Amino acid sequence: MRRILLVCVVAACGPKHSDNSASAWADFDCRDRMASYDVVGGMAGEESGVTLDCNKHGPTVTRWVEAKDGTRDEASANVSPGTFNDVWIRIDGVGWQNLDDCAPDTGADVPVYRFDVTKDDNQKSIECDSVDPPFPYNTFVDELNQLAATIPGDKGKSEMDIDDSDLGDDQ
Repeated sequence: MRRILLVCVVAACGPKHSDNSASAWADFDCRDRMASYDVVGGMAGEESGVTLDCNKHGPTVTRWVEAKDGTRDEASANVSPGTFNDVWIRIDGVGWQNLDDCAPDTGADVPVYRFDVTKDDNQKSIECDSVDPPFPYNTFVDELNQLAATIPGDKGKSEMDIDDSDLGDDQ
């Protein structure tokens, strides 16, 4: 019994399934999976969002931000089949097929989140008017944002210049 328990513990602590080998790509089954969220009226821009998709160019993550003037900044990167599956398992675990729109926040300037998920022939669109989407809706945002943070070339985009010249020289 102890050996079985030990084997289970060792297997659970093993490496993530981020295999990027040729065989992993050959064995990858997309199953028309797609998960995305976009938010209108959020802090990042007039509209922003992230999509995890495998239909067009294999497993890909794309993030975008659209400013009020209509300019759109978009970046994407391929992800390994193992990484795609790891993120997909967490998103699928939310039970998106059974979710309805969340209870809306009240007040002015509440951002509107839209979540779209597809797997095989199942599709679901969910809306959540919220400053901070509650659980389990926040899982879409958290998982997709963490994956989007791996897109190369974003260094410095989260930094801002602050004019602190009026604070004096005692800093």
